Amino acid sequence: MKINKNKLDLIIIILLSAIAVSIYIPVIKEIFSTSGHHDFQWSPTKIMLENINHYKYMLQGNTEKILMSQYGEYLHGLYIILIPYGLMKWPLAKVCWLATNLFILIYLPLKLSQKFLLSKIETYLVIFFFSCCIVTKVQLITGQQTLFILLFFSMPFLFNSKLSSFLSGISYFKYTIGYSLFFYFLIIKDFKKLLLSIIPAFFGWIIYSVLTRSNLFETIFQPFQLAIENQIIGETLNNMPKNKFLFSILENIKIIDFEYKGFFLIIISLIVSIFLINKISIIKDDLQKLSCLTLISLIFLPHYPHDYVLLLPMLIYSIKNFSNLNSKISLIIIVYFLQFFKGFKTYIIKLMKLLDFETVSLSLIEYLISYSNILVLLLLLLINIDNKVNLIKNNTN
Repeated sequence: MKINKNKLDLIIIILLSAIAVSIYIPVIKEIFSTSGHHDFQWSPTKIMLENINHYKYMLQGNTEKILMSQYGEYLHGLYIILIPYGLMKWPLAKVCWLATNLFILIYLPLKLSQKFLLSKIETYLVIFFFSCCIVTKVQLITGQQTLFILLFFSMPFLFNSKLSSFLSGISYFKYTIGYSLFFYFLIIKDFKKLLLSIIPAFFGWIIYSVLTRSNLFETIFQPFQLAIENQIIGETLNNMPKNKFLFSILENIKIIDFEYKGFFLIIISLIVSIFLINKISIIKDDLQKLSCLTLISLIFLPHYPHDYVLLLPMLIYSIKNFSNLNSKISLIIIVYFLQFFKGFKTYIIKLMKLLDFETVSLSLIEYLISYSNILVLLLLLLINIDNKVNLIKNNTN
């Protein structure tokens, strides 16, 4: 007895949904615990609605009104967008932000899969795996904004319209991600898209300054000042952000040492990013292009591991082109980052403790594992950046 194809699709959806729901029960409990959504930028938004400049408030050393790790270092426009959530009580705001992220969690992989012509079964598997992987669950538990930012980062590659170019500028609010898209528009000399994409950040800055009765020329730099204040380790400006990026290892090399060394390395990182974005700009496949741009953001500016959700476009690209050896290797790497990297690191540290390694040695091993992840991401970028720049070639002879 043959099963109708539509019925088979329905059965697959029901089975995958049932598994996903069972996996998400502990996630939902964690979200609604007292520590859930600790990164969701609700309290800075709440402060702004009291006509207080939260950047200035925190730069002055005040933290009484800030919940958990809601450090408020994004661009002004994010807090304008979050006004509806800021008007809610904290428990309701958590529910609504979770609902927003769950919508994006289904909509974005579905839209990318449809746009770039994945089969139905491939689309189901992408949505199921991406929804249930560890990195995504951490993203939801912490209430992070990366999924939200990725949605708008992807807009110009999903839709060809003025509105999509305008909305893509929302990705600049998390500038450690959106910067690669900004430089991409600049490099391809699409000044129309560039100008449209700047509008959200521009008006976000103006509206925020008016709401908080702040000086425009002061508020324009305050997100970056607060980011420096939040991320720098120790008391001097010679230290790097806690989270790693490609050139951060050079901070630990003391042969050449000078003030502002960390910021100099970030500038070098941006220069290398621009060089690679120029390479990416000649790629014809929009999905490949989007995948490489998100990788640029992950590699060349500081990020925490929950930002690995940015690998979603590369996940879809690898599945779409699975017949290619590069894509097979890419898929293995992506699955590692989305699901296994955290467990791998934990097991290694536990093993080192069992072998009675000293605390200093454990810290070094932990650092090397974190940094090696960046090198693996760089490999992933290089084998996908262009069909002409593949490090690994298929053996078809």
